[in-house]
Amino acid sequence: MQATPVRLFNALLWPVTIWASLGHLEEHPADDYVERTTPIAASALAFWVGLVALVIVANPAVLHVIGSADGEELVGRVRRNWSSLVSVLYFFVPLIYLVGFWLYTARDERFPR
Repeated sequence: MQATPVRLFNALLWPVTIWASLGHLEEHPADDYVERTTPIAASALAFWVGLVALVIVANPAVLHVIGSADGEELVGRVRRNWSSLVSVLYFFVPLIYLVGFWLYTARDERFPR
């Protein structure tokens, strides 16, 4: 059993610590380990994709590069919808983090190591 500060630290860093659980999937073919780990891994993947997209999209240098690229139709659509895209990412990335945090802590409470 882990100490409370270590469990809290692991729970806060769940997008990183969940990947170690994927190495144990073949050891548990008959129980529900896969079923309780897969949603957390999917949340971690969605979190990392969203975070990378937010870093890329919210960077003003990227807007300048896209704005100076060829193809006026693409540039016009990106410039019109840029703030909407950033707003959606600012909403969903923390939401996905909170859902994954909840899934991770619920799994640790229900199935202690």
